[in-house]
Amino acid sequence: MLSATAVDDHGRPVTNLTKEEFRVFEDGRPQKLQHFSFGREASLKVLFLVDASGSMTGKLKVTSARMALRLLLKALSPEDEAALAAFDHKYWGVVAFTRDRMAIEQAFTELDPFSSTALHDALDHAAADLATHGEGRKAVVVLTDGVDTSSQRKPEDVMARSKALDVPIYALSVVSPLDDPASERFTGAEHPAAARAGMAILKRYAALSGGAAFTVSDFPALQQAASSIVGELKHQYRLGYDPPAGPTRFRRIAVATTRKGVVIKTRNGYVPQS
Repeated sequence: MLSATAVDDHGRPVTNLTKEEFRVFEDGRPQKLQHFSFGREASLKVLFLVDASGSMTGKLKVTSARMALRLLLKALSPEDEAALAAFDHKYWGVVAFTRDRMAIEQAFTELDPFSSTALHDALDHAAADLATHGEGRKAVVVLTDGVDTSSQRKPEDVMARSKALDVPIYALSVVSPLDDPASERFTGAEHPAAARAGMAILKRYAALSGGAAFTVSDFPALQQAASSIVGELKHQYRLGYDPPAGPTRFRRIAVATTRKGVVIKTRNGYVPQS
């Protein structure tokens, strides 16, 4: 099964594609769709992964992360479930999946940023965790400044594992205007910062998994990013086909549509179960 989203030239969700308009390829060979569903036909599970390391102690970062979480929770439908996990140099669960939005918000306010940042380790853990929650629409949304200082795993290794999971990753990097390429105060071109490297890696995570990555340094950008994330989460297609026989190895997936001007976002492969 694949989670997929469709967007137009402006990045807006396309919500009226039919089964006949999808084309699915495995290692370049076309596959026949056996299952097709869209949006509200299944509830959504969202794991919010919050950076609780010492680099998130600034007032702007804390306030922006809290506001982003609030906007995203508010936009979920009543039947959707959310969970909260956090990380510094380690990863831990904070609130198990629930429909109680206030429990998530309250737990967030009790986090005390401290220690170093193991972002890659946490993303690896979060995606693997969520992948065990059965079939259905799901996603990881990570709120961070994008800077990793203490992961044991290398980004390439984490990406190799995460791209085989049916878990879209949405990354919201909360940064200073000095590190935001969209800001008039951006200085990164003259003074490369760790945040820039972190943002680039998060974009790769998101692209490989079928999600999206955003960098924000002010409230309007935060609102726009939250709106885009929610728009995609609410409009996931679920596509399924019978995998062809063959060895247990990574198989590359490509999904397209016959409708012009529409791009399909999904994970780029999987490893069949032995």
